[in-house]
Amino acid sequence: MIYELIEKKVRRPERIVLTGRSQPGKMRAYLDTAEPVLEKKARILWKTMKDAISERDVDYIRQTGYVQQGLIDAWKVLVDEWVEAALVPAWNNAIESAGKDMLEALNRTRKAPEFNLIHSNILKWMAERGGILIQELAENQAKTINMLLRHQVFQGITSNYQLAGMLRSFVGLLSREAQAVANYQTELIAQGLAQEKIEKLVERYSTSLLKARAKRIARTELCSAYNFGQWESLRQMRESVLIDEIEKEWITADDERTCPVCAGLDGEVVGHEELFSSGHLHPPAHVQCRCSLGYSARRR
Repeated sequence: MIYELIEKKVRRPERIVLTGRSQPGKMRAYLDTAEPVLEKKARILWKTMKDAISERDVDYIRQTGYVQQGLIDAWKVLVDEWVEAALVPAWNNAIESAGKDMLEALNRTRKAPEFNLIHSNILKWMAERGGILIQELAENQAKTINMLLRHQVFQGITSNYQLAGMLRSFVGLLSREAQAVANYQTELIAQGLAQEKIEKLVERYSTSLLKARAKRIARTELCSAYNFGQWESLRQMRESVLIDEIEKEWITADDERTCPVCAGLDGEVVGHEELFSSGHLHPPAHVQCRCSLGYSARRR
């Protein structure tokens, strides 16, 4: 009898599964709803960046062969405003949804406190993420155009109007995508097509690439925010002395689109603060990653 009492007293608390393969998270359902909204807002950003290219900017580019700093600064302002108006609310919503889902999972076993959405960790995460995007969407955009100004498609251009149309077709595209548009434009010119026809075909091709990139950005940013929200909510629970010994398991989408990197991570289990073998604290592991995490912990 005495041994049974001692055993009950020292027995470790039961591990609870918060999310996992047997209890799939709600991230993918959330992404299906939120992604189209953010995709549309990304395309609106690129339209404003295109409209920001003035006649004076085009003339400067034609004379010097470079995007001037004034235009880069104008793009930075537009991207910064877009981050605040479109991305921050989207990040907040994803983080809040993830935190609420995790708290609901814990509440099945005991009452959990409210998720602190203005914690310094969350504000820091959004500030760092926003800085990366401003760099990518503004400064790297100028680098892409500067690179393409050496492309043969720009040789012999004497009209600012023609140059402006070409420049605007590259806004929002990565270097390799912009290069593909430039190559396509060169092929159309070689075919001897009318300028008006070339402009329409190039615009259609550029638009298709922009739509694909908008989807990638929406998926990546929302996936990152949702996974961070889950991770941060558990950190706050541990800080509130509700749970400890948190473990996380990498879970892939497990279909034909699963990449080799994520397939190799599938099933890997590490501690809450530990990095996976890929060097990531949580998904996404790459652009447009659809992976999620399974969490378990011990009640205190």
